[in-house]
Amino acid sequence: MSRRAIKAINWSALAERLPESERATFSAFKSNSDKYLQRMMANPETMPQIDWAYYRKAVITPGLVDKFQKEYEALSIPYPQDKYTEKIDIEQQEMAKKIESFNQQANEAIAKMKTGLDEVAGMIPFAEMTMEDYRDAYPEGFMRTDIATTWPHTEESQEDLDDDSPDDEDGH
Repeated sequence: MSRRAIKAINWSALAERLPESERATFSAFKSNSDKYLQRMMANPETMPQIDWAYYRKAVITPGLVDKFQKEYEALSIPYPQDKYTEKIDIEQQEMAKKIESFNQQANEAIAKMKTGLDEVAGMIPFAEMTMEDYRDAYPEGFMRTDIATTWPHTEESQEDLDDDSPDDEDGH
């Protein structure tokens, strides 16, 4: 038999990671955990020894205490097998890999966003831009001013953007 318990849990570190909406649930969980640990620690780790000599003197029926002692010592209650620690360790390793992957993706996204912010910071402010400056900065979002277009002013929505000549099919 063995008794295992986590002796020290860093409750404050756990509490720091929780959102405010989960604080009440966390407090209830911590309270229940503390009560369970207190009840468990109040009991001895091993069963107290039975004073068989005392009972042999006190019990009048001969052989009864010896019979009980023999049956008691033959009794074996197995401690439940630990089926979950290995699974928890595997899940913990998988989660660590997922967290590392997430951190890598997040760092890549942050670097990309910082690059975008640097580009925006290096631009002329929109209030000071001319139409040519805007066209140079955002060529895909710029409405063409050199020819007449119809709404929505995208190249896909125009009939003949490639044909810049106003002539008809006869060449007139």
